[in-house]
Amino acid sequence: MRSLYICLTLSVKFKSVLNIPYKARHQTISHSYKTYQCDIINQMELDKAHSHFPELIALAEVDSTNKELLRRLGPESPEFFAVTAASQLGGLGRLSRNWVTEPGKSMALSMLLRPKTSAAANWITIMAGLALRQVVVDLGVAASIKWPNDILVDGRKLAGILAELSGPNAVILGMGLNLQPQQGAPETATSLSELGAEVSIDHLISLVATAIKSYWELLNENPTEAIARFQTELATACSTLGTEVRAELPGGRNLYGVARAIDAEGRLVIECPEPVALAAADVWHLRN
Repeated sequence: MRSLYICLTLSVKFKSVLNIPYKARHQTISHSYKTYQCDIINQMELDKAHSHFPELIALAEVDSTNKELLRRLGPESPEFFAVTAASQLGGLGRLSRNWVTEPGKSMALSMLLRPKTSAAANWITIMAGLALRQVVVDLGVAASIKWPNDILVDGRKLAGILAELSGPNAVILGMGLNLQPQQGAPETATSLSELGAEVSIDHLISLVATAIKSYWELLNENPTEAIARFQTELATACSTLGTEVRAELPGGRNLYGVARAIDAEGRLVIECPEPVALAAADVWHLRN
């Protein structure tokens, strides 16, 4: 089987940020939100979320939670060191696409994971997708995974994931999930409130943390067992499988075929007509 590996590089311009540590949030964040909607103050009360993370930094505004976490990392930073923000000015997804985050209308969360094996590192994005999808399903919304990093509901994007290697045994896992509709979001986006699910940011972060930790513990401690389980889950959870797709590769090349499987390395296997395994690509679901 031929295999295609594609490395993606992400570059973000630095912008100034307002640093509001968790311990100071009751005084400072309330003052910072006087110009915003009144319910945002309550949404940024993170008592439940903080109980899941040894160190959680809550910010009113940031360029990107992934970039802010990277700036704060040190060699001794603990696993699940995390950053969340009410608003992102330059949040990005894969292929440097913008991720809109208006104040209080989306969960923007980044956390540090420390994989013990390359197998665990290779599956972080898909692992997070499975965990995030399960949270959404538990909230009563029928969601699916679009390989490798999107959560879709009826073809519309609800959430996105971006994992970035930041050093030996250090991966920054960033997640964005829409709670409410946002100005400037594409027509293909959706939100929990539009789908009939109402949840606070605090509660949502706590649900996501619980799910991520459960999936990550299995993957990091027993990758062989975890990957087998994940492949079974993906057979029903991943809407890309069994779908005609167009895979857009660097240099303008396109592959057309049917997505048949996700192999043991997390690669998407497309029949076009010979099987091709893609480690990374921009995949589009084709509709008749």
